[in-house]
Amino acid sequence: MEVSAQQLKKETNQPEDGAVGAALAGAISRKEEPLIHAITQDNILGKIVNLEKRRQAISAKGFEPTEFAYERAIGRNDSLYTNFTELIALTKRKVGRIVIKEDGKKTGYATGFMVSNRLMLTNWHVFRNPEMAEESEVHFFYEYDAQGYPSSPVIFRFDTTGFFNSKDLDYCFVAVQPADVTGRVSLSSIGYLFLDRSLGKIGEVGVERLNIIHHPQGDYKQISIRENTFIGIESTKIFYETDTAQGSSGSPVFNDQWQVVGLHHKSIAKMSADGKHYLDRDDNIIPIVDDKIDITRVVWLKNEGMRISVILNHLFEKNPHNALVAGLSVPPPRENLRFMVVEDAEPVVQPVTRTMPFDGGISTTNDGGKNINIHVPVSALDAGNSIEISLSNRTVDAVRTPGIIALSSGKTDDLLFLEVAKVEKERGVDFSQCRGYDPEFLGVKIPMPQPKKIRAIQNQIARTKNREIELKYFKHSVIFNAVTRMPFISAVNVEGDPTKRLDNSKRQDDWLRDTRIDVECQLTDKFYAASKFDKGHMARFEDADWGDSEADALRNGVYTCFYTNACPQVAGLNRAGGLWGQLEKAVLEKGIKKETGVQARMTVFNGPIFNPEKDRIFRGVRIPMDYFKIIMWLDDAGKLKATGFKLSQETLVNEIQFDEEFLLDEEALDIDRNVVFKSSQCSIKTLGKLTQIDFKHLEKFDTFKATDGGQETFIEDIESLVL
Repeated sequence: MEVSAQQLKKETNQPEDGAVGAALAGAISRKEEPLIHAITQDNILGKIVNLEKRRQAISAKGFEPTEFAYERAIGRNDSLYTNFTELIALTKRKVGRIVIKEDGKKTGYATGFMVSNRLMLTNWHVFRNPEMAEESEVHFFYEYDAQGYPSSPVIFRFDTTGFFNSKDLDYCFVAVQPADVTGRVSLSSIGYLFLDRSLGKIGEVGVERLNIIHHPQGDYKQISIRENTFIGIESTKIFYETDTAQGSSGSPVFNDQWQVVGLHHKSIAKMSADGKHYLDRDDNIIPIVDDKIDITRVVWLKNEGMRISVILNHLFEKNPHNALVAGLSVPPPRENLRFMVVEDAEPVVQPVTRTMPFDGGISTTNDGGKNINIHVPVSALDAGNSIEISLSNRTVDAVRTPGIIALSSGKTDDLLFLEVAKVEKERGVDFSQCRGYDPEFLGVKIPMPQPKKIRAIQNQIARTKNREIELKYFKHSVIFNAVTRMPFISAVNVEGDPTKRLDNSKRQDDWLRDTRIDVECQLTDKFYAASKFDKGHMARFEDADWGDSEADALRNGVYTCFYTNACPQVAGLNRAGGLWGQLEKAVLEKGIKKETGVQARMTVFNGPIFNPEKDRIFRGVRIPMDYFKIIMWLDDAGKLKATGFKLSQETLVNEIQFDEEFLLDEEALDIDRNVVFKSSQCSIKTLGKLTQIDFKHLEKFDTFKATDGGQETFIEDIESLVL
């Protein structure tokens, strides 16, 4: 696996500049030497005393029988109780990925972890001064979920009015702003790890194993569980070795009770004699090409971590009266795996009892029997937030707990997103009457285009339990890509007869997942929340919003609001009046000469165009920059015609915060905000080459012929359309 050599140097013993080199080398400055000598005096215990303190520390934590854990600390037992995994889940949420930004550019990554209700701890060589942290961010939950999909990170910025660092001990405490960048998530919901200044948190040298939670190379969160053997201790450092993985700058190092014992300082790799080149196991130089190095060939010799007890003693000596520093002495509320504050701890947020009327809120009734009925308005399903319902014999509580998004808006009652109700609504959708796309809608059979017969492509198609690939709705069908989590293609029948466009209701989209296929391969409200992306219809709501009655028309439009029919698009692209709709209207008006009594009809195919050279990554999902549309119709002579379009949103995504590892080497986009959607008319054959769809049976009806200038023509105005 190739990674950035520049980033690797920052995390190992190969710093790029002298200042960082001095810090990583561990040399104590003459100015700091007296204080560090004082706070480290007698902090290396003898074996017997240390092991007794280790036993006491295990007993104080109380996570497992003392003797059982102690036997493991001295190498006589290697078993763990299952609550070890629960402790991992509680601990890892406090560890975040730091994205380092300077002058508007992303310059690197590190790891940091919350250690009080406001302070995060990382390395001095990550943030050497407050200015380096001002533009930077910390991303929590940048990790894979239980289904193997990337979670949506919660992003916080730093508050550099709280900033404490030491070059000599390579630490940096920096305050984090109390709410995330959306204003919806409270920092208190993340929680924090308590730092213990006492000695004896690590047992026997060469025996006890240590754990690390980190974001190496800025990657998704990883855990090195009991892979690092404790091999030594100095007055300011601990040493641990592994031959399989390095730590990441700013990572917390834990014992088996998940106490922080060290701040990862640097990893030491096998190097050439002159210290300039990484060597593999056979002493061969590992080449660096275009700043890329094969990290799987790097041999890791040992890791160094700064002792937490020393860091804390130094910080308190330097800042004896600072309120933020004093907060490090406050233990966090006790938690369990549900991230609920237990009864013997102070609640982070007081429970709020809600009994609301029917006019816009949640209400409860008792039917006189054994049931309590909870009534939830449709409007409660419109926002990507959640609450938890706790039932007792007295009330219904909507408890806002750590880990649950807190709304910034005052209209909380209307914006609450009730996850359970949403899932039940998805399960209750009736697809039995859905006939889908009609291939004979125009009087000529036009089979729905299919993904190409290539195994790699066929394996990406989402299938129902009956192995069907066409998801049929009302007036439209979708073939869905389970890998990209977006449609391959969406096909819709568009009726131009105004007598069948009877729906005059106010449109209110309520997006659901389609339970006929795996719901975990579909995007959700959470992905789109605060993203600046629209849920872009492929088959447009307006295209399917027709029928023999007003109710039918509305139902048909509503059934376009499934995530199987959506792609992330910049605002306005596919809304009513957007360019996609304007193109269809232009074809109707210019391409179809309606005789008396003859109404215009169209068949429309839409979908994304994925291109690895152009696509961007957002919250772990590949975002296509281009889309296609193919419109088919009958002309005045009854001749079937077709034309294709390609639309790009590439120049319109400057306000979207894409995932950083794909943007590290890119300059900030300088975009004219007055630019319009870039669209072009192109041949259907060209679209076939650009997509994974077989359009060969449509090519003979194509009205567009490639000009001498190429395979596509940019649309300057409606009159330039070739129909």
